[in-house]
Formats: sequence, structure tokens, C-alpha cells
Amino acid sequence: MYSKIREYLKNNLSEKRYIHTLAVSEECSYFADIFDLGEKERSLLQRAALFHDITKEKTPDEHIALCRVYNIEFDKAYISTPALFHSLTGGEFAHRLFPSECTDEVVELIKTHTTGGENMTLLQKILFIADSTEATRKHESCIELRNYFHSNAAAEDPKILLDRTIVKSIDSTMGHLICSRKPIAAETVKARNYLLMNSEVLL
Repeated sequence: MYSKIREYLKNNLSEKRYIHTLAVSEECSYFADIFDLGEKERSLLQRAALFHDITKEKTPDEHIALCRVYNIEFDKAYISTPALFHSLTGGEFAHRLFPSECTDEVVELIKTHTTGGENMTLLQKILFIADSTEATRKHESCIELRNYFHSNAAAEDPKILLDRTIVKSIDSTMGHLICSRKPIAAETVKARNYLLMNSEVLL
């Protein structure tokens, strides 16, 4: 199933983006084992991982044009931080290229992989954090997140640990955006607030 998707990505993404995509797929497999996911969940997660950055390298103008075509609404936070756009356009773009593989469930996973969202499912959480903790990420904050989860995975409840890691990731992102005087996507604020109020993150 995945060979034609990988072939398309290899031919249409930069080498660096393609390597990252495969690394996210591998990291999702690691999390799938941690959470003992079933075959259907693994398949959804793998397809979302492969498609998650399919439009990442498009220009802001191209993203805005796609949003118009797909009737996707966005606010000024996306204009200020154009890297967010691919989470909106990626799933719809992939669905039109690979309708059988990029189902509505996969599209929903892709939508939250960058900003997060309120009351995320386990699969949404995994894709969100795998995008940051995959092995090729060299940024200091990504290395810290990867080491934090992997070093504690054997000793802590994995669901609580995942929530804590996501909050750490969001805190890092929000800190950067605040220092850069850029707006924070509403979905990101909602994701953080929900986790802090509805999980055992603070225990």
C-alpha cells in the first residue's frame, strides 16, 4: 500500500523533507508499539505520517490558493506563521491524490499535527509528538523532547508521559512565538489548556 505513496513523496519533496517524513513514520511505529495499537490504528497512523508534510514546501500564496479551492478557513496566525498552513492543506491535497489511502480519518490526523487541538485522540497526540521527536531532528528542543519521552517510557504510564511531553513541546513553541512577537494559533492554546485541565500532567 505504501510503496506508491513513498514514490510520490520521493519525487515531489526535497531529500531532507522526504527523510524527515520516513523518520516520522518510524517514530510513529515506535509509539504504536508503546501503546500496543491494533492493525487499523497503525495503518491510519502510518498513512498520516507519510502524508503529513506533503504540502510543507509550498509557498504561502500556494497554500492560500489551496485553502480557497478546498474552502478551508484560517485566521491571521497562519498568515503570520505560514509554516502552519500545511497542516490545513496537506490532508485535503493528499486526499485528492490518494483518495483510498488518505481517508477522512487520516485528514483529521494531519490537521492537528502542527498546532495540536482540543481533546486530541491518542493517534493525534502520537503524530503531533512524533513530528518533533523523530531521530533526524537536531534542534535542541526536539532532542530534549525525544530524550524525555524515551528515557521515561519504561517507568511511567505512557499516556500520562505522552501528555506531559506534548505540553513541554507546546510550551517550547509558545515561548518561541512570544519572543518573536508572533500570534499563537488558537488550536495550540486550546490543546495546552485541555491537557492541563483534563489529564494528570501536573501530578
